[in-house]
Amino acid sequence: MSLHAPRRGRVPDTAAQSRATLRIAARRLTARRIAALTSLLVAVAIGAACERAIDAPDANRTPTPLDASMTGAITGHVRFHGTKPPPRHVQVTSDATCVAAHPDGLDVEDVRGDDHDVLADAFVWIARGLEARVFAVPETHVVVDQRDCVFEPRVVGARAGQQIDFLNSDDTLHNVHGTPAHSPAWNFGLGIRGARRTITIAHPEVPVGVQCDVHPWMRAALGVVDHPYFAVTALDGAFTLAGVPAGQYTLAAWHPRLGKRQQEIEVAPRATTNIDLTFAP
Repeated sequence: MSLHAPRRGRVPDTAAQSRATLRIAARRLTARRIAALTSLLVAVAIGAACERAIDAPDANRTPTPLDASMTGAITGHVRFHGTKPPPRHVQVTSDATCVAAHPDGLDVEDVRGDDHDVLADAFVWIARGLEARVFAVPETHVVVDQRDCVFEPRVVGARAGQQIDFLNSDDTLHNVHGTPAHSPAWNFGLGIRGARRTITIAHPEVPVGVQCDVHPWMRAALGVVDHPYFAVTALDGAFTLAGVPAGQYTLAAWHPRLGKRQQEIEVAPRATTNIDLTFAP
């Protein structure tokens, strides 16, 4: 019987099959990894979408029902005790339009009122006590004009999320530079008479400073709150907040020159709470 030696250079079938099996296994493993990664990314995306879906209603929450029979009112005056500072005299010679409006310069009364002890330009609002309530944002616009090279009004109230229009009524370039601490700032120009631009301020804040960088004496302030219970005093210093839910509150007043005062109060149903807030130099 003859014996035959195995041919050289020939790989046994079992080795080739092993390599093929390894390649298939590697492809399957890669496919599983890709599928796992894809599933993870989908899960993250779904989670993010769910977070957005949860967060989204916060911007449009359902207003809290209000029983008118369980509301009252707050009335009073913002007063000033002391000697009011004299007006500041501002030269406006850098702009022909401003010179035409104020040929002798501009006298700015930082502290003013039609009587010696009342205070205009004070923003009055309920600073604490309404946190559990939601109020619809009004569709009406707040308008702040730039007229005769001053902001008008120079103190104004608005609701968080309400549309605020800035208008240029002068035949010259103005800009509007807002610097809130808790919402995005803005800075834009209004280059011609009649130019207008609308913004919203997302979060409550008192005050939000506004200025014209072209004319540095032009300044205004916004009081931004998330409820309707606020007022800006006129020359008589008076304010009224109507339809306030009965409860205990912190009532505050802010003035551009004199700062902030506040006082604890209580509002009873179908009653009026009278209170004065007093500033001093």
